[in-house]
Amino acid sequence: MTSISSYALAASPRLIIAQAQAALSKAQVELSSGGKLADIGLGLGSTTGSYVALNAQQSRLQAIQSSNATTAATLTASTTALDALRTTASSFLTSLTQASSSGTAAGTLVTTAASNLDTLTSTLNTTVSGQAIFAGINSAVQPMTAYTTGSAPKAAVDASFSTAFGTTPDSSSASTISGTDMQAYLQGAFADLFSASKYQGTWSSASDTVPTAQISTTETVDTSVSANSEPLRQLAEAYTMVTAFGGTNFGSAAGQAVISAASQLVSSAVTGLTSAQAGIGLSQSAVSAANDRMTTQVNYLSTQSSAMVDVDVSTLSTQISGLQTQIQASYEVTSQLQQLSLVDYLK
Repeated sequence: MTSISSYALAASPRLIIAQAQAALSKAQVELSSGGKLADIGLGLGSTTGSYVALNAQQSRLQAIQSSNATTAATLTASTTALDALRTTASSFLTSLTQASSSGTAAGTLVTTAASNLDTLTSTLNTTVSGQAIFAGINSAVQPMTAYTTGSAPKAAVDASFSTAFGTTPDSSSASTISGTDMQAYLQGAFADLFSASKYQGTWSSASDTVPTAQISTTETVDTSVSANSEPLRQLAEAYTMVTAFGGTNFGSAAGQAVISAASQLVSSAVTGLTSAQAGIGLSQSAVSAANDRMTTQVNYLSTQSSAMVDVDVSTLSTQISGLQTQIQASYEVTSQLQQLSLVDYLK
C-alpha cells in the first residue's frame, strides 16, 4: 500500500522552488555582470586553465604597454634635449666661424660659450619621473657638475693650465703664450681632461651604460644616451676652452688656436648629436610599432577569453522571466497544498 502524507505533497513544490531560485540567482548575477558566467570555474570546467592563460597573456601585454608610456616620455625628452643642444651648437659654430677673422674669441663669444656650458650642464641633468635621463644606469643622481669657481671641473682646468704655462688664464702673462703652444696644450693636456677616463668623475657621474626598456615580449631599446658620450664631451670641451681661454688677455695667435680647436670640436659634436637623435628616433618608432602590435594582440586575446565566458543577455532576460513565473506558480501551488490535509485527500 502506498504511503501518502501532507509533507510529501508539499515537499515537491518546495524543491522545485529552491532549484528555480538558485537558477534565478545565477542568471541575475550573470545579467548584472554584463553577460558573464557567474562561476567561471564551474561554467568552464576543464577549459578554465585556457581561460586563465589567455587573461595572463593579456595582462602581461597591457603591463608592457603601460610601461611603454614612460619609455616614450623618456625618449621624447631625450630627443628634445639633444635637438636643443644641437641647435645651440650649430649657432655657436656659426659664431666661431665669424670670429675667426678677428683672431680672438673675446667679448660676446666668451659670454655665449659660458652660457652654452651652463645650458649643457642643466640639460644633461634633465629628469623624467625623478630619473636623470642622461645619467646612464646611475639615473638616481643628476650626472653633471657645473663649471663654477671651486668646482672640480674648474679646479682641474686651472691646474692643467698652470702646469702647462706656469700661470693662470686671467694673468697678464697669458698674453705671451704663442699660438703653437696653445694649440699643443689644447690638443694635449687640456683634451686629456675630457677623455672618457678623466671626464667621468670630474665632470660627470653618469654611467657609460644606458638604460634599456622592454617594449614588447621580445624587444628592448635604449632609452637615451649617456652624458659621457663623445659628442657631449666634445661640446663641454669646446665651450670650456672658449670660456676659459678666450679672454682679451690672450694674444691673437693663441685666440685663433682656441677658435680653430673649438670649431673642430663643435662641428664633430653636431654630427654626433645628429646620429644620436637618429638612434633615439629608431627607438621611438620601435615603441610605436610594438604598441600597435600589442593592441592587436590584446584585442584578439580579449575576444577569445570573452567568448569563453560570455552569456547572451537576451537569453538571460528570457530565462529570468521564465524562472520568476515558475517560482510564482510554485508558490501558488505550495500555498494550495498547505491548505490540504490527509483527511481531505482521503475523501
